[in-house]
Amino acid sequence: MHHSRPINQNRKNVSKPLLYYALVQSLFIWPINAQAELFDWSATEIQYLHGDGYRMPKNANDISRSIITLSHVDGWALGRNFFFMDTLISDHGEPSQVNLYGEFYSYLSLSKMTGKNLSYGLFKDLNVTAGVNAGENLDSDFSGTRVILYGFTVDFNVPGFKMFTVDVLRHDILEPVSLGSSWQITPCWKLPFTLFGTHWSLEGFADFIGPKGPRYAGNVLAQPQIRLDVGDFFGVSNRLFAGIEYQYWNNKYGVKGLHESLPQALLVWKF
Repeated sequence: MHHSRPINQNRKNVSKPLLYYALVQSLFIWPINAQAELFDWSATEIQYLHGDGYRMPKNANDISRSIITLSHVDGWALGRNFFFMDTLISDHGEPSQVNLYGEFYSYLSLSKMTGKNLSYGLFKDLNVTAGVNAGENLDSDFSGTRVILYGFTVDFNVPGFKMFTVDVLRHDILEPVSLGSSWQITPCWKLPFTLFGTHWSLEGFADFIGPKGPRYAGNVLAQPQIRLDVGDFFGVSNRLFAGIEYQYWNNKYGVKGLHESLPQALLVWKF
């Protein structure tokens, strides 16, 4: 699962090493820690996406891209963490380039911190949440965006769903230009199901982000996926998936009138 893309504005690059460090950490440090039993559970996956019809500001062309996403989630004594890193590779429609975009969120569980089971009906848990978003253009000295987010997340017990959560966050863009504060509401879900003996999952998220004055329009980004467990056919269930992700973005990057709507081919390796 991945979140909102970088705001593609010109700004002097000051923190590429931070993203490289995050990538190295996700590849090496987290798996080692998980093996050392610092976490109650963890899951890591690599996604490959390809689509045609991406849009960018001041570019009338449809853009073709491949996107490689490394994501990781884990649970520990007081909550859980989530991290992903996108590598975006443009094929045509714009000058050839490679971009990195990543997000990290940490959730502190009220149930775990108090030692009490707070689940009641549809309500499962309440979390204190903080996150950072950052993007880089690797082919120039100009970078994307820096965003900090904080607020709370509600976990729900929804029948049939393996996971259903809603983030309610303050959304502050620090770079490329400080635009003040707004809000972000993000439902995330995972619904496994079986169809004619095959195993599927409907999962994804939707970001609803408020406006910040005349320079930044409110925007909506949704990325639902449908996955088929193809590894199940070869005796390696819950490892290899294929499917489709649909991307819808209204007022992309907060640019009023810039919209995106396209399907993306999806391959996932989970380990």
